[in-house]
Amino acid sequence: MNTEPTLLNSLEDAQGRNPLEFPFGFYIEDNYTDSSGGCFFWYKTEYEMQQAIQNDLIDALSEGTGDAISLVKAEIASLIEKSSPIIADVDHLLNGLNIFLREIELRLQFLGSFEDLCKGKNEWSKYLREEFREGNLEDLEEDVSSKKLQSSIKKNEQEDFAEFVSEYLI
Repeated sequence: MNTEPTLLNSLEDAQGRNPLEFPFGFYIEDNYTDSSGGCFFWYKTEYEMQQAIQNDLIDALSEGTGDAISLVKAEIASLIEKSSPIIADVDHLLNGLNIFLREIELRLQFLGSFEDLCKGKNEWSKYLREEFREGNLEDLEEDVSSKKLQSSIKKNEQEDFAEFVSEYLI
C-alpha cells in the first residue's frame, strides 16, 4: 500500500501536466463556503485517471479507518465500473462521486478528456472556455457574446488552452 507522502507526490506529479500529452483528467476543488480552491490532475489513460480517483485521491485525503476507506474505495470502484467508459456516463459518475467527496468537503467539477473540455456542452466546461478567452483576448470587444466566448476550442487555440488548463489553479 502506498504511503501518504508517496500518494501526495503521485498527485503532485499529475497536477499541472500538459493535457495534450496527458489527455485524461479531472478538476477537483474544495467545497468550503469561504473558498473555492481547486486544480486539474492529468493522466495518460482513462484507466490511470480512474485509479488515481479510486486509490490515490481517497488514500491521500481520507483520515478514516482502513475498513472505512476500503468501503469507500469499493463504492467508488462500483460507480466507475457501472459508468465505464466514463465518457459515456460522466454526469452520473460525477454526481455519484461527489456524494462521497462531499463528506470530506471536496467536489469534482470535471472528469474526462481534454477533448471533452474543449468541446463539452456542460456549464463548467463552457465557463472555463469563457475564462480562457477573456484572459487571452486583449482586444476583447464589449459586444462579444458569452455564447461566442464559450464556444468549442478550435484547433489553432488548443495549445494555448492546454497551457491555460495546466496552469489553472484557484
